[in-house]
Amino acid sequence: MNLPIKFCCLACFAIALSSCSRKSDAGLYKEGMEAESQKSFSVAADRFEEVVDRFPASAYAESSLTRLSVIYSNEQYDARKALATYQRYYALFPGSRQAPSMLFLVGYMYNNELHNLDSARLTYELFLRKYPNDTLAQSARFELQNLGKDLNQAVPENVTQAPQQEGTTSHP
Repeated sequence: MNLPIKFCCLACFAIALSSCSRKSDAGLYKEGMEAESQKSFSVAADRFEEVVDRFPASAYAESSLTRLSVIYSNEQYDARKALATYQRYYALFPGSRQAPSMLFLVGYMYNNELHNLDSARLTYELFLRKYPNDTLAQSARFELQNLGKDLNQAVPENVTQAPQQEGTTSHP
């Protein structure tokens, strides 16, 4: 056999072998969940990212993005990665029942973590146009009214005080 034919056969064999060793979306997701349960958050994030990259239309991709958002927000405290994950989820699964929450969280991250008020305003306004009756609509309106304010300035004083019971008097 001449050299070019041997090379082509070897290359085809290598490609076939590598594609057979690739894991399925379910396998990668399972590995991600196991790593997350063992608090190996970097490994878990890598597996979940691979699910989304290789199988973006899969139900496992949707679940992987949810897990990634938790890891980036609550475990690795990476606001930029969390924001990118919320945005990616919303872009890939706009009809999902979690889509409104993910869009709200985009605005929340812009406002409260990254202090990008223009992007926060645009996101909350989009949220209210698309989901005016969602359970988070009231929170989006509150966030819009108080963009850039310190929480102590945003919450009225009478909301932060405990209500008095009837028949009791206030003591200084």
